Amino acid sequence: MIKAFDVSVAMFVRGLTNLKGQLKKAEAHAASRELDPAALLSARLADDMYTLAAQVHWSGGAAELSVQRLLGITVAPQTEEAKSFAGLHERLDAKIAYLRAVDPAALEAGLARTIEIPHRGGSMSFTGDRFLTELAIPSFFFHLTSAYAILRHEGVPLQKGDFLGSW
Repeated sequence: MIKAFDVSVAMFVRGLTNLKGQLKKAEAHAASRELDPAALLSARLADDMYTLAAQVHWSGGAAELSVQRLLGITVAPQTEEAKSFAGLHERLDAKIAYLRAVDPAALEAGLARTIEIPHRGGSMSFTGDRFLTELAIPSFFFHLTSAYAILRHEGVPLQKGDFLGSW
């Protein structure tokens, strides 16, 4: 039987760890081509989308906030993204460390919790299991995939394995 920890925390840690590897390749790519790292961090796929730095920030933020909501913890998210590759790595390391410390039993209990998500038009209500499958996981992968796509669009030589990680 699949456990909440396996489809959330374990998957979030794997995705964020793989993202760190992608960022290392991006740094190496920028250095080898004498590109301005700040230009890479501010790259985006469309004018109305987040930058690479923001996509990385919200990849970690989506994972952390999702787990906190399942655990019934209310913490204001960090809203300002890092301004350097070193800062992004630092933030991702902190998110990964936080996630690895999560109690699997407490997370499992959160599947029955009612979770309210405020938004501009009011709020949405989910049970924890529906929140995880309908909002948390898709949101995480949206930002993670967008970061990957920006890097590819900017010429960073990434492959599917860089996204999926090693088996």
